[in-house]
Amino acid sequence: MSAPARRGRPRDESVDTAILAATVEELGARGFAGLSIEAVAARAGVAKTTIYRRWANATDLALDAMRTFEQDVRAAPEGSVRDQLVWLVDGMRRKWNDPKYRAIMRRVTGDGVANPEAYRQARGKLISPHLEALHAVLRRGVDEGLIRPDLDLAWIRQMMTAPIMTATLTFKERVSKAQIEATVDVVLRGAAP
Repeated sequence: MSAPARRGRPRDESVDTAILAATVEELGARGFAGLSIEAVAARAGVAKTTIYRRWANATDLALDAMRTFEQDVRAAPEGSVRDQLVWLVDGMRRKWNDPKYRAIMRRVTGDGVANPEAYRQARGKLISPHLEALHAVLRRGVDEGLIRPDLDLAWIRQMMTAPIMTATLTFKERVSKAQIEATVDVVLRGAAP
């Protein structure tokens, strides 16, 4: 049995792209707290109804715009625990080094002070897959005897990713891949049995 025909014109992917790009710009300028569908529509050159046909609200739109920066963590290459950790943390570094993403994260972090619950929810939806992938590789490190089993893996993960966030939020130089590799190596040496 064939699927029923869809009514209306086919969805124009270039419109979705324009809306998400406009949302990225608005997030960088105004953050989550100041994001409005009206401003995104004006920047994208579309009607508000065009946006509401695609996204239920500004929060869903903001989250999808933020996801345009994500790497597919399921595509982690085969290799050692160290190599996989470097790949995952370096993916985060590349994302946070993007000037648009940096601007958004500075705004979003400020919004989180005023509305911590919204910040926690957005953080959970946006970075959970990445954190879960890091945790799985760290757990593999424990299983392979590279990391002491008594250590808090969330804390180890934070030690590897904190330099990236700190550089962004304090307007420091961008973190390099060499710095990521050095950080992963230092943390793994300190976590070794």
